[in-house]
Amino acid sequence: MKRSTLTTPLILALMIVSSSIMAQSAYTISGNTKWSAPLPSTCNACTITIAAGATLTVDESATCQNCTFDGGTISITSQTLNVQYAGSQTTTYFNSTDLDVNGTGKVIVNAPLSLANSVFTFNNATSLTTSYGVALSASTIYLYDNASMTSTGGASTTVSLVNSSRIVIGNGSQNSNAIFTVSGPTLDIYDNSTVTVGNENNVYYNWADYNYQHNSNANSNSAKAYATSGLPMNCGTGYAHSCSNPSLYGPATLSSGVSSGATLAVVLDGFTAVLNSNHTVTLDWNTQEEINFSHFSIQRSADGENWNEIGTLDAKGNSAVQIDYSFTDEQPLSGTNYYRLALVNLDNSYVYSEVKVLHTSAIAQISFFPNPARDYVNISLGGISGSQVTVLLTSAAGQLLQEKKVVTGSGSIVTFPVQNIAAGVYVLSVINADGTRESSPVLISRS
Repeated sequence: MKRSTLTTPLILALMIVSSSIMAQSAYTISGNTKWSAPLPSTCNACTITIAAGATLTVDESATCQNCTFDGGTISITSQTLNVQYAGSQTTTYFNSTDLDVNGTGKVIVNAPLSLANSVFTFNNATSLTTSYGVALSASTIYLYDNASMTSTGGASTTVSLVNSSRIVIGNGSQNSNAIFTVSGPTLDIYDNSTVTVGNENNVYYNWADYNYQHNSNANSNSAKAYATSGLPMNCGTGYAHSCSNPSLYGPATLSSGVSSGATLAVVLDGFTAVLNSNHTVTLDWNTQEEINFSHFSIQRSADGENWNEIGTLDAKGNSAVQIDYSFTDEQPLSGTNYYRLALVNLDNSYVYSEVKVLHTSAIAQISFFPNPARDYVNISLGGISGSQVTVLLTSAAGQLLQEKKVVTGSGSIVTFPVQNIAAGVYVLSVINADGTRESSPVLISRS
């Protein structure tokens, strides 16, 4: 009885300590912070939740055993993140997490690894080494510059890509020497997923076949095997490299077979054309994603059929984040101007954007007076005739104060009363029926 009495408090104390340790295994990163601040250098059974827009910077050689990462961004520069399992083989999860590795940073994975809705980007001379299974779902691993990914393990080890996942080797630069080495594991590609080899200096290295099937839910025996070793693609006479088995040089895409030429993947968004008050035209657009992309050719036409290049903009590099571009046509044509973009790949393949149309001769005749204004401001629509325009008066912050829709005639004038508006700088805008716009600041004075 006495022995039992002594043991019971000890067990309770151990339970309390264990409960405390378990509670400390959950971490929430709400703002930009360094690993060494909230996390131990070795984190066991940790769930690390990173808020949207927040970055967790690995500022020391860190180890995570049996961990789960949710959300946010992890940044590594010339440090090492060791991913391990402790005890039974437990998967490390990255869920909706971006990992950016720079300098000579390393990620060494000695555990099963799962990426879901995540993007891993390796720049410079960084590396990712895995020795267990790797599963990507709706995720991408980018190997830029001289980065490398090496997967080792036995034949029972699998690197699988499902749900439009990708491994991209090369950042669109001819100077990139990125490489993806598969040494032992089986590579399975499903559900419109791909492995893309960017250019002639980038390499996919694998002695074994890879397996592809359209539906990951299908019988695994229906997957078709494709060999990459022994393919004399983008090597030999006339190329930068001699054929060296089992290196497969780019540009190439691995999916339902091996095809020469990397897939052009440019997601274009927000293409606009705006006529400025000084009668120049500004073209703005952005890309949500760029892979093996060379440049934009900005093209203009007077009739929508015959096009001339008026400028070029180089791509800013492979990316899965928004990149903004802008180009100004300093001398647009008098009358109608058609604008489009040619999106040109590294191998000179291309696609066209939608076409934007501006009618400069009409908008150029608009003027505002008086400026400064006291009681009224007048907008002269010049020689515009027979079209509907919208005239707006807004604050400098964009708040709409007055709006009028006008069917124009020769010499039309629109008047806005401004007696009850506080003194300050405001914006007058005229929007034509085709979407062209001219804006100008107007000063309302009470002196």
